[in-house]
Amino acid sequence: MTSPIGDFFTVGEYFPVNLIALESATNIPDEDAFIAEIPELFTIASSMAESDQQQLQSIKVEQSSGSALVAFLEQQHKRMNILLGYMLRNEDDPKHRFEGVEYGGGGIRLLNDSPLTEGQVFQAKLFFKEEALAIYCYLTLENCQHEEDSDRYRCTLRFAQIREEDQELLIRASLHAQSRQLKERSKQRREQKESDSSSSKS
Repeated sequence: MTSPIGDFFTVGEYFPVNLIALESATNIPDEDAFIAEIPELFTIASSMAESDQQQLQSIKVEQSSGSALVAFLEQQHKRMNILLGYMLRNEDDPKHRFEGVEYGGGGIRLLNDSPLTEGQVFQAKLFFKEEALAIYCYLTLENCQHEEDSDRYRCTLRFAQIREEDQELLIRASLHAQSRQLKERSKQRREQKESDSSSSKS
């Protein structure tokens, strides 16, 4: 069961997180310095995610959803996402990797074998394979709570510095994830009904 971070709902989904601990919150750059230090590949990924979705949506309004043009553009979009996703994987450093389990517009949650220090600040990279999206940001640790059914800790981190457009993309990604999960549950229920129906007939 997920719970909000700040004023934003969260969605449960696994994703890689890279964290580099900073000495203190004073090491978080101001907005201008932050924008300047974002790796170029992250900026490209965000720009493509934003513009491609807008253009595809406008074309879909003008064309029928089953048109050859829409199908071609969606196919090209998927191919570009695969290529971009491959390039972004090189930014995911195993030495700094954590296991993200929830995210939303206010921050993320991750699982760790030991608790992190409350108030600790981190330079972070978040990776979302389904969206071919990677976000560069800074996070502040709110708390770590011991999981009742395991020996791990669920840690909540709020955004301390993030581009507004990246926050919007993250919110959209969480809505897409929620939609995928609802479709998967619906599919499972349908398959279960069909299986039960087959069993009763036999």
